[in-house]
Amino acid sequence: MFKIDIREIIRLEHQLRTFNDKAYPFATRFTIHQAATQAKLIAREIISEKMVNRNAFTRNSIQVHPRSANKITLRVSAQEAFVGSTADYMKTQEFGGSISKTGKRGVNLPTSYSAGQGLNAQPRTKLPTRANKMKNIRLKRVRTRGSRKQRNLVAIKLAAKTGNKYIFLDLGRRQGIFKVIGGKRRPQLRMVHDLSHKTVDIPRRPWLAPAEKEATNKIPGIYVKSLKFQLKRLGLF
Repeated sequence: MFKIDIREIIRLEHQLRTFNDKAYPFATRFTIHQAATQAKLIAREIISEKMVNRNAFTRNSIQVHPRSANKITLRVSAQEAFVGSTADYMKTQEFGGSISKTGKRGVNLPTSYSAGQGLNAQPRTKLPTRANKMKNIRLKRVRTRGSRKQRNLVAIKLAAKTGNKYIFLDLGRRQGIFKVIGGKRRPQLRMVHDLSHKTVDIPRRPWLAPAEKEATNKIPGIYVKSLKFQLKRLGLF
């Protein structure tokens, strides 16, 4: 862990405020802004390493509030900077929550197989492959008569016969989109999207709190550099 002697900070503060008190708010403002920027960068690293990123939007949604971070004020107590995400769903990632189904079927949960990570790999760390994405799957209509078991058998046989790889199956407790693989005689099933649950709990995956903690540890070092910079501008260091 980075350590710094608090006596050095006190000495530099005293020296700067003695010779040019007006330069002091610039040193504090720079420290606040740099600490916020560090928190932003650390949060982006956490998101890249620990979360499934659909695209660069989630990572780039982590921002320093520009108005507060860039505002220069001589009143030190009014200086502030905010770090957060412009994406609403990142709040749920930080604190946890739940999502509920919005249509007839349950909440869509892509499986590890859909991402090419094998069966039941936990946790899934990749997005579904292009072919296995829900938006690219086209389901054909099948018979609605007969028992659930009969409807499922008809759907499987029809998919194997026609080469239509994706079907919806209701297995009772489990429902979802399945991929039919293998030949016509012995077709096999692989679930690509689980639609079994009406509500799904989203566990906490903090990205802001650890970033804030790590950035806070950097503040003393940033502050010393900022004080020294202002003193150098005045020719005093």
